[in-house]
Amino acid sequence: MPPSTFVNDALWKCLCPPSRSTTASGYLSRVHSPLSTRNCLQTPRSQYRLNTTSSAVSKLFSEHKSDNTTFARLNKKPSYFRLKYDAPQEADEKPSLVHFTNAQLYETLRDDASIGNYNQVIRKTKILIKDRGERPNIRMYAAILKSFTSCEEGTAGKIRKVLDEMKEMGVELDIGACHDVLEALAVHPDYLLREEILQYMKDRWFSLTDRGHNMVVAGMLRDRLFEQAIGKIEEMLKQRIVVANWLWDKAVWLLLDYQEIEEAWHLLQLRKGTPNPKEPSKALWGHFLDIAGKYFHLESVNSIWTNQVIPDYVKPTTTTCLNVLNLAGRTGDVKLATDVFRVLSLRNTVFTSYHYEMLLETYLNAEDLSAALYVISIMAEAGIDVDEATIHPLYIYLRETPSTPIRAFEILQTFESSGRKVPTAAINVCIQASVHLEDLTQAIEFYKALHTVCAAGPNVHTFNILFQGCHKAGRKELAMFLATEMLELKIAPDPLTYDRLVLVCCHSGDLTDALLYYEEMRSQGYVPRRGCFEHLINKGVELGEEKTQAVLEDMKKCGYVPYRDTERAVTEMVIKTTTTDTTRNVAEIATSNSNELAGSPKDSTQA
Repeated sequence: MPPSTFVNDALWKCLCPPSRSTTASGYLSRVHSPLSTRNCLQTPRSQYRLNTTSSAVSKLFSEHKSDNTTFARLNKKPSYFRLKYDAPQEADEKPSLVHFTNAQLYETLRDDASIGNYNQVIRKTKILIKDRGERPNIRMYAAILKSFTSCEEGTAGKIRKVLDEMKEMGVELDIGACHDVLEALAVHPDYLLREEILQYMKDRWFSLTDRGHNMVVAGMLRDRLFEQAIGKIEEMLKQRIVVANWLWDKAVWLLLDYQEIEEAWHLLQLRKGTPNPKEPSKALWGHFLDIAGKYFHLESVNSIWTNQVIPDYVKPTTTTCLNVLNLAGRTGDVKLATDVFRVLSLRNTVFTSYHYEMLLETYLNAEDLSAALYVISIMAEAGIDVDEATIHPLYIYLRETPSTPIRAFEILQTFESSGRKVPTAAINVCIQASVHLEDLTQAIEFYKALHTVCAAGPNVHTFNILFQGCHKAGRKELAMFLATEMLELKIAPDPLTYDRLVLVCCHSGDLTDALLYYEEMRSQGYVPRRGCFEHLINKGVELGEEKTQAVLEDMKKCGYVPYRDTERAVTEMVIKTTTTDTTRNVAEIATSNSNELAGSPKDSTQA
C-alpha cells in the first residue's frame, strides 16, 4: 500500500518540532518542560488573538516611565517589560513564565501582588497582554494596586494614576479592588483618596470587610489622624467588628512615638475588654513603661510595674527604671520607688547621689520627713558626698513652715544619739531654711548646737548661710563675730564668703570695711559677683568715695558691662568731687592772699 501523502502544513509543524523552522526548533530545544507542547498548541491562537486585539491593546495604559506605576504601551516596549525568552534556562531554575497557562499566570499574579512583588506583577501582566492577547481587566489592575503595598515601589501618587487610567479605559473597581486600594493606602496614606474610595463603595452598596475596616484605621494612623482612628476603633468594637492584633500594636506604638500616652493607655484598656484579647508583646510593655515614666503617666506606670515587672514578665532597662524612679519621686509613690531600688539592686547597680536624691524627693512628697532624713544618713554612711545641692529638695520642704526646720533638727539629733552618721549639709539646710524664714535667731541656735549633732562640725557653707542671714537682718556686728570665729576654726573663706561680707558692710554703711574685704578678695584672685560690684559702686557714689572709679574699672576688667546709669553716676560723682576740690583750693588761695594784704599796712604802721 503506498504511503500517505506528507502534508507539511502549520498543524504538522506545531505537532512535530523537528519539522519547524530553525528559530522555533532552537527555542524548543532549550525548553525542558512538559508544558512546552501545550504552549506550542496555543501559540498560533495567541498570535491570532494578539493581532485581532492590537488596536485595543495599543490604547491600554499610559507610557510606563521612570515611576514604574502602570503598564507600558506595547508598541514602545520599555526595557523593564522586555521578557528574555532567548536566555538559556539552567537545570535548577524555575520554568519560564511563557510556559504557564493563563489560569496559572492569573493565580500567581495574585500571589505576587499579595506579597508586594510589584516587578513580577508587571512582568506577568505583560505576558498576558502581549503574548496571550488578554485585554486589560480588573484582575490585572487589582493585582497592580495590591502590589503597591510594597514600601519601595508604591506611592499614593502611583495609586491615583492607576485609578485614573482605569477610568479612562472604562474598567470599574469591584469590591475586591476597592479593598486592595485601601490596603495600599494603609502603607502610603492619602486622606482624600481614601475618602473617595469609601464614598465610591458607599454609593455602590459595597460593604467593608473586617480587614477593610482595619486598613482604614491603619491609613488614619499613618496620616496622624489619631482621634479619628481611635473613634473608628471604638465604632468597630460597638459593631462587633474584629480589630486585628497587629492593628492594636501598630496604634499603640504610633501613639507612644508621638507621646500620646493617655490615648495609648485608653487603647490598651479597650483591647483588654475585647473577647479573648491577645497580650501585648514584652517589647511593647517595656516601651510603654519607658515612655509613660518619662512623661509622668502614673496610672499606666503603676499598672505595668505591678502586673508585668513585679511578676518578672518584663525586665525594664536601667534607663526605664530611672524614669520610673523620677516619676515616683515627683508623685511621692514610696512603694513604687522602693521597688525600683529593689530591681536595680538585683542588677548590682552602684547607687549614686542621683538615685538617692530621687528617693529623698519621694519621701518628702509623701510627707515622711523622718524617712527622708534617714536616706541622707544612709548616703553619708555609704561614702557619698552629701552637699546642699544634693539634698536641695529637703531645703524646699523645710522652708514651707517655721516649725519644720526645728522638727528636722530634732530628728537629726535622734539619729546622732542612735549612732547614725549625720552630714553637715543636713544641718546647713536647717539653718538655710530658718534664714529664708527670716528667723536668724533660730539659725544661730542651730549653729551653736551643730557640734552636738554632727561630728564634722561647721564648714564654709555654714558661715556663708549665716552671713546671708546677717545681711538680711542688718547685723554687721554678728557677721564680724562669725568672721572671727571662722578664722579661729581655720576655715578658709571662699569667694562667696567675701562677697557676702562686702554686702553686709555696704548694707550697714561701713564702706571702709567693705573696701577692705573687697581688696583682700581681689588680692587672692577671687572675682566678685555682679551684684557685689553694683552694691559697692552705688554705696561709693552715695558717700563720694574716691576709690569708686577704680572699682568701676575693675568691674569692666572682670568682664562685666556696667549699666549706663551706674557709669553716669560715677562720672557725675568724679566731676562733682573735682569741682569741689577746685573750689576749695581757690577759696584757700583767696583766703591766703587776703590775709597777706591785710597784714601789710599793719606792718608799716608798726615800722
